[in-house]
Amino acid sequence: MITGTRPDVTSPAIHRLVGEVAARNPEAVAVSWPGGTLTYRALMARANALAAELAGHGVGPESRVAVALSRSADFVVAVLAVLKAGGAYVPVDPAYPAARRELMLADAGADLVIAAEGDGHRTLGLAGRTWPAFAPEVDVPVGPDNLAYLIYTSGSTGVPKGVAVTHGAVLNLVTGDGRLATGAGDVVAHLAPTAFDASVFEIWCALGNGARVALLGEGQLSIGELGAALRSVRPDRLFLTTGLFHLLVDHDVDALGSVGVLYTGGDVLSPRHVLAASAAIGDRVHAAYGPTETTVFASLHAIGRGTVGERVPLGTALGGRTMHVLGPDLAPVPDGEPGEICLGGAGVARGYHRRPGLTAERFVPDPFSPEPGARLYRTGDLGRLLPEGTVEFLGRADRQVKVRGFRVELGEIEAALAAHEAVGAAAVVAAQDGHGKRVVAYAAPAAGGSLTAARLRSWLARRLPEYLHPANYVLLDALPLDPNGKVDRAALPTPWTVRAELAHLDLPPYVRPSTDTERAVCAAFMDVLALDQVGVHDNFFQLGGDSLRSVQVLQQLRDHGIDVGARQFFRNPTAAQLVGLVET
Repeated sequence: MITGTRPDVTSPAIHRLVGEVAARNPEAVAVSWPGGTLTYRALMARANALAAELAGHGVGPESRVAVALSRSADFVVAVLAVLKAGGAYVPVDPAYPAARRELMLADAGADLVIAAEGDGHRTLGLAGRTWPAFAPEVDVPVGPDNLAYLIYTSGSTGVPKGVAVTHGAVLNLVTGDGRLATGAGDVVAHLAPTAFDASVFEIWCALGNGARVALLGEGQLSIGELGAALRSVRPDRLFLTTGLFHLLVDHDVDALGSVGVLYTGGDVLSPRHVLAASAAIGDRVHAAYGPTETTVFASLHAIGRGTVGERVPLGTALGGRTMHVLGPDLAPVPDGEPGEICLGGAGVARGYHRRPGLTAERFVPDPFSPEPGARLYRTGDLGRLLPEGTVEFLGRADRQVKVRGFRVELGEIEAALAAHEAVGAAAVVAAQDGHGKRVVAYAAPAAGGSLTAARLRSWLARRLPEYLHPANYVLLDALPLDPNGKVDRAALPTPWTVRAELAHLDLPPYVRPSTDTERAVCAAFMDVLALDQVGVHDNFFQLGGDSLRSVQVLQQLRDHGIDVGARQFFRNPTAAQLVGLVET
């Protein structure tokens, strides 16, 4: 068992802690964005005004209010206002399909929505609103056990599930561990989508300590835009998902020299990348681990120069939290043996909203805690306790498959691939063909590196038994990620990447590129999508591109002297449109 040290937390609620900070230094900058700032005084005035309006609509303790805003100062105001009114906020990405949004609102039981545009009844709009310079304090009494937010994650059944997190759990994140500590006047970068729980760290660990929430920009940023933002803002704290972290290290590692402390995680980290980041930033890089059900981060591992082996450990538990490696009977397994990672202590969520059965299955009584009613969260992640007291990740229990009668842990193969110095990212799936299951490995090279299936086969042959060797290798320039920056295995291409075989996508007739610029754009599309050909009217996203692959394309185009922003690319996703944009 790994236990973190917990300091005393005196504030009963997040908004009360932020209010105390604001009272001590009201003129300090609370939120900044390209072209503007908001002081703590102004932030509190706006939040109080909106909180009073929410209270007038019946919002109180345990009420759920959906906040359908993208990353912005208005989002920060809105979530603080919901908490001040006593309610809990439910972040909803406004870019989600309407059916997905409605499903979340219905499941959350949210009768009120805060959005950019509103109808004044069910939806309160913030766009164009005139904010007062002062508004009377609103501070509805709530305690550490009251609901603070309800955040949705994908479910194994295809139905999203809401994770209910309390004020006490967030307060522990904000004040419970020196490795996450921010100070008055510090700058915390805000880059995560609002519906991703990393935003909880970015917003509340800043505002709860008198620091500044620095928005790095709107929407998806290219590597060039991200690097420029980091050099301009120079954040003291930055979190990057694994995929974006790997890309930044590959293409602009020097940008990390503008960062104070870097946290990265969400998937299997490449040792080569974390060492390169550590060389650029010093010994201020942390591998971060933690499911949404334990309030953003559960553990951290400090990475020193030259101290990483073939796998990056998950580290040790945050203060006030515990980390166990247990067997099926919830008994500790011997050190070095695989078991399920189970998390306890102050960060454990209340459970899944309106899912008592699933809650009882995953949130179980904690046999190691002296506190009555304490619970453990069974993560479904496999790990083992290392001699130095850290935990190493081995894969997912629920991604276990059988191939030719052998039990295969796909995560173990992924970790072995990620340890290769030329591999930038890796994913392994079990695919079904006419003769049964086969293991398929997807790998993307590190910057400047090159991969071949023969090299990867030889690498794994020296590390894994034969039955764990993939039958097929698919080499890509980047792995597809979901909006939260994690590998989207459902979006991985089939092992056959021929445009002619993509008739199910209803592509336009193929038109060959005819100019040098068209050829450069189509070549970038082909390279990133691993397709044999791309026509000038083919939509990048229709072909399977995603936000992270778009970053890779933009970087390749930039290398060819074609400088296009991420937002421009999303609006002009074909070679013909991009060429027209460049020429005008």
